[in-house]
Amino acid sequence: MEERQKRYMNETYPCWYPVQIRFRDLDPLAHVNNTVYFIYFEEARSHYFNQLESWLGQWPSEEEHQHEVKVEEDEEPHNPRIQAGSHGHYGMLVKEISCTYALPLVRSDHTEVGVRVVKVGRTSIIMDHQIRDINEHERIFATGRSIMVW
Repeated sequence: MEERQKRYMNETYPCWYPVQIRFRDLDPLAHVNNTVYFIYFEEARSHYFNQLESWLGQWPSEEEHQHEVKVEEDEEPHNPRIQAGSHGHYGMLVKEISCTYALPLVRSDHTEVGVRVVKVGRTSIIMDHQIRDINEHERIFATGRSIMVW
């Protein structure tokens, strides 16, 4: 395993994503706006799934292994706003997400977001998130949980 990958992994949260706090993330009091934490969670989840890409390539999950959803030509799909692709497959969606704020984030903070899978169900994945200081790991800014469905 690469040294860089080892740095962003530990046994509690197997994947860490470094966050770049942008000026646009700040509210008028120079704190990171509470809604931006969810964007940080999203970026970290995306990074986590990208890290799994080579491992997932070993699984028979390509198009030819999936059940195709047949849609009659004159029949409208179930919900065209969330339909992904022309095959009737839906992507992964956020069903529920929460954030517990512990400390305010400011532009000068150097942070990272940890991601871990808590539970994999038949149609959902529950994931935990943690935003912490990149150097002082015990300094936790926020924790969160998301439920993803497909």
